[in-house]
Order: sequence, then structure tokens, then C-alpha cells
Amino acid sequence: MPEAPISDLTSETWPYRADLPQRYSVQYKHYLARGGLVQLPEDVTPFVNGGHGRDMGRFYFFCLVLDQLKKERLIGDVAELGVYKGHTAALLASIARRLGTAAYLLDTFEGFHADDLTGIDANKIPEFADTSLDAVRALVGEDNVRYVKGRFPGSASQMPEDARFSLVHIDCDLYEPVSAGLQYFYPRLIPGGFLIVHDYSSLCWDGAERAVDEFFADKPECLVPLTDSAGSVVIRKSRAPNRHENWYAKKKCEAWVDGWIEANHSNITEILGNGWADLEPWGVWGVGEVHELHIFLASPPTGAVIIDAVVNVALKTPDASQPVDLFIGDHLLTTWEFTGSLNRGVRTVEIPAAIVAAEAAGSAPPKLTIEFRPRCVVRAKEIDPTTPDNRALGLALYRIRKRVL
Repeated sequence: MPEAPISDLTSETWPYRADLPQRYSVQYKHYLARGGLVQLPEDVTPFVNGGHGRDMGRFYFFCLVLDQLKKERLIGDVAELGVYKGHTAALLASIARRLGTAAYLLDTFEGFHADDLTGIDANKIPEFADTSLDAVRALVGEDNVRYVKGRFPGSASQMPEDARFSLVHIDCDLYEPVSAGLQYFYPRLIPGGFLIVHDYSSLCWDGAERAVDEFFADKPECLVPLTDSAGSVVIRKSRAPNRHENWYAKKKCEAWVDGWIEANHSNITEILGNGWADLEPWGVWGVGEVHELHIFLASPPTGAVIIDAVVNVALKTPDASQPVDLFIGDHLLTTWEFTGSLNRGVRTVEIPAAIVAAEAAGSAPPKLTIEFRPRCVVRAKEIDPTTPDNRALGLALYRIRKRVL
């Protein structure tokens, strides 16, 4: 336990620190290789320079939101109500640029408006006037950014009528603007979108907490508290039951692009099941006795499906041979034969229409799972005793495509 009395606890006297999210630290290279959008240290610089260096939990939460929006293909604009000097807005603007959307930044850019210092906030003093629109513009930039100056909600007249948002950050401390912000942005938040309210559980701004509690008392979403220094709270806009657009299914279907898919591309991970190693510059190894491939179809199948793949196997000696059986469920589709003289090349398997219909029935989206079953696997050390690699190598995949008849 810390030596200081509880009443004196600060970030200096409290000895415990949180680890960084692994995707932005020890796994950061892997994260970038899979198409991650967060750029370190570029993205963190404005945030830290704004005096938020001890509130990195908040920074990394925004980064995780960006990743989730990209992963789920949620397309909508970004907004911040309560910009102050723009240090969080700079990060949100970067998020909008990378998602190809716009960031709307709303503030008086002159501090609290006197008309909002009423009711529960009547004892608050005017604050945050040491900023300006010009200073925020200079920090955040103009690309993909729309600045909205004025007291909210009156300033909402400057917003486009058809704007829809995937991420909204409300950080204006007081009951009146927080309440107005929730009333305005919640109906314009797309299903699955994130709405974050700063200062909810800080015990500094009772008006913000009351506004959030009142607004969500009759909404289907629940509040999720965050562990940043000011106690933000987040909700994700609910999706209607039985909503026909399933982001996960759509993402899996889109991984099967028309034409060939290179096996060293991050998209390949969407269709590979169990039994594959990490991607390498040339493609990916299947390891162990079974390698699964998921075939996702955008609509219920009516015909056969053909899979073409550029593959080879690991052979212990040049004169060795290796059969690989291909199964769907209990159905043996074919056997690919590999020898030293006939190894790497294009192999094809046809899944008959009757098997396609039977195996894909009841899944959304329709999905087939092919199992590649090498009859024997070769450990890398058996081929090259000097290698530290001791994986049991089966089928190597270089590229693949799907054809639906």
C-alpha cells in the first residue's frame, strides 16, 4: 500500500501504473502489419502536449474505438462538443481522416457561456476562456474538419441536416450543454456508434452526471464507465433486434473478393480457421494435421462452389510424396497429391451443389468449412536440422480464389 494517507493520494504517491494495451506496445508491429490505423508517436503528441500525459487511458480508449469502427466498417462522421484548446480534437480529426469522414468540432471557443451557469451549475465559475478558434485551427488543421462556433444548441443550425455520426465525444462539463448535446446527437448516432461523455464520474461536474443519468434512464443502452482520470462514460447505440445487416457476416463475405486473394494479405485472416501459422511475406503455412478454410457466401447458394489455390507441401526428401485429403464435414471432396516433381502449383476442388446447400443451411451468412488434412506432416527440423523452427508443416498457401457456379 502507498505510504501517503488516502487523502493525499496523487499520481506521484500511488505506486501502481497500468500497462499499455499490447496492440500499441509489444504487438505494435503485428498491429501495423494487419492494417492498424493508429500512428505512434504522431497521434499522441498533441494529446500529451495538451497536458494529458497522465491520462493515457483516455487516449488509448479513443484509439481502440478507431480500431473497432474500422473493424466493423461503421461509417459516420465524428463530432466533439466541447473542444477547449483542441488537444483531444486533434486525435478525433485524425480518426476522421483515416476513416474518410468529417470531424465536426463545436464550441464557443471562448469558455463557458454565462447562460449555462444556472441550476445545478449555478455555483460554477466561468472557465476555459484561454482559447480561441484560430488557435484550435492552427493545432488541428483544416482537412476533413468543420468548425462550429457558438453556444450549443443554437449553433446546431450550422450542422448539416443529414449528418450521421459513428463517434461523438461530449466534453462540456455543465448540465445544460451536456443535456442538449445528448438530445441532439443520440438520434443521429448510427447503430453501433460510440457516444462518450467526459467527466461523468469525476465528482467535479455534477451537472454532467445528472444530464447523462436523466437522458439514458429510458433508453435501451446501458452506461459503461471508463477508467480515465475524469471518469468518462460510454454507450454504444443499440442495433435493432434481427437487424439484417450483420457487420461480422458482411466483413467475412467481403474478404472473399473477386479474383485471387494473396495469402500474405491481412484479409486472408478473415477466412482462415484453425491450423494456420502467422502470415509470412510469401503466404502462410498450415501447421498440424488439420487446416480449416471458411468459405462465406453473400447469398444462399444454388450451385456448386469451386476453390482454386496455389499451394505446396513440405516434403522431407525430394523423392517423397504427400497426399492431402479435402473434407467438408464427413464428405471427402478430393485428394491432392504432391511429389518432389509436382509440388507447388494451382490445385482445384469443386464442392457439389447438394453438399453446398446442405452444409451452408442455417448459417448467416451461408458458410462452408473445408478441412485440409495432410496424411503426414513434416517438422521443419526434419528438413533443415539447423533451423530453430520445429513446427509440424502441412500445406503452404500462397493465393486462393472462389468461384460460384
